[in-house]
Amino acid sequence: MPSALEIAARIMGDDLYRLNLVSQNLANATTAGYKRSVAVATPFSEHLQAGEKTFPVSSSVLSAAIDPRQGALIQTGNALDLALESAGFFELAGAEGPVYSRQGAFHLDSGGRLVNQNGLAVMGVSGEILLNGGQPRIDGQGRVFEGDQLVAQLKVVRFANPAALAPLGAGLYRAGAAGDTDLDALQVRQGFLEASNVASLNEMIAMIGLARRFESAQRVVQNYDGMLGTAIQKLGEF
Repeated sequence: MPSALEIAARIMGDDLYRLNLVSQNLANATTAGYKRSVAVATPFSEHLQAGEKTFPVSSSVLSAAIDPRQGALIQTGNALDLALESAGFFELAGAEGPVYSRQGAFHLDSGGRLVNQNGLAVMGVSGEILLNGGQPRIDGQGRVFEGDQLVAQLKVVRFANPAALAPLGAGLYRAGAAGDTDLDALQVRQGFLEASNVASLNEMIAMIGLARRFESAQRVVQNYDGMLGTAIQKLGEF
């Protein structure tokens, strides 16, 4: 049976993990398309299925998941700024395969490719999107027109479990165990960006609560250490 010291240490470790996520959320409160990270615990049933006879106190069972809820839309008027009102993510060409993002602040590179802020190509259903000018018309279904000519169709992917997307930083995610599927009902807004879905006030409240709980666990450790010291001293007197 785990001791009070082990339990308190576990609580402190988990709270530090949660605090790191809250700090990350606050740092990205104004980052377009950012999805807040939340800590989720491994269900106890999974520990039982894995054959564990005791609850794993010595190691954390927390992991990070994203909150996929929609952020507010901000109008920019830029023809290459895009936001999604529907579920789904823009697909980009990463160095090691497809990556996904809700950040739609795009521009054209020197070769006329539609790219994100880090130079990753925005993918269409037929590959990279090449444009002759920076003022295309993009309709609600993600179809890209130059004049009256249809030149591309944005590739937007919906995930069966978006919370399981693996964050890569810079607003990018890898599919991981999220499981992708085609998106039938697109709602693309040209000239808009999606704001972060972080509510700064809620994150600050969470930070205060975590700090207080950490202090309580710290006092448990200090008191337990004092009790051990007293016990050792008494034993030494015999």
